Amino acid sequence: MFQEDDFKYIIQDTNCIYFGKELTYNEMMKRDDLPFKFKAIINSYIQKEIDLDTKIISHLMQISEEDFTYKIFEQLKLTVRICYKVYKKGITGKMKEKWIHKACSLKTYCKEYRNIDEFQIEDISISKLALMTISI
Repeated sequence: MFQEDDFKYIIQDTNCIYFGKELTYNEMMKRDDLPFKFKAIINSYIQKEIDLDTKIISHLMQISEEDFTYKIFEQLKLTVRICYKVYKKGITGKMKEKWIHKACSLKTYCKEYRNIDEFQIEDISISKLALMTISI
């Protein structure tokens, strides 16, 4: 059974910061475990292009290469983990569905996977090193 906050998380390891797919930018801003520098980026740049009550996955579904936030996410080396359905012929000749899991850059996601019919975003991550080196 799913609970309301199942996909609203921020997890960090030594390399990346991972965001749950159901988080809105406002919810991120209220979290203590989100690095201050990313909060400053949201406050300074992201809120100029999109309402902060928008979920991060909704933002990624409509982002374009001309958007300033796209350029920011590229600088942060944003990675989107997705899964999508493919159909393959089995040994018996029957068509079987198979889910493929893949992590890809924002550019690859926008060009190749965003327009697939049946796909889901699992989570989003940014590089800690890229966050550290970006200047606000």
